[in-house]
Amino acid sequence: MSEETYDLAREQYERRYMAALAQRIRAIREERGLTQQSVARAAGIASDMVSRLENGHYTSPGLRTLLRIADGMGVPLALLLPELPGPAASPESTLLALLNSVAQRAQPQELELLLDLARVVIGRDRP
Repeated sequence: MSEETYDLAREQYERRYMAALAQRIRAIREERGLTQQSVARAAGIASDMVSRLENGHYTSPGLRTLLRIADGMGVPLALLLPELPGPAASPESTLLALLNSVAQRAQPQELELLLDLARVVIGRDRP
């Protein structure tokens, strides 16, 4: 996968995620019978921020803003966050993630062996 294709996939994922986040915030707010203004007031944020977030015009809220909104609605932050599958990972990042997963489960002696093995393999590929 080219870097350009990966960047496009990531951008599309981020747009879908932000749309899902906006829908969740609105749904939770409405379930609790709250207005955008009352959430903003309870969260200590500008009154139009909730509206802009719910309508997709505020596309990169910080963690502090999301924490305040969750607190203002009386829910844990995790409840606001949608679960969407991530963007397609590059083959290299997938392999590095797998290698990291193996390393996390290894005992210290096994890590030393893996490191020795990696040095042999990498050394073989180099002139």
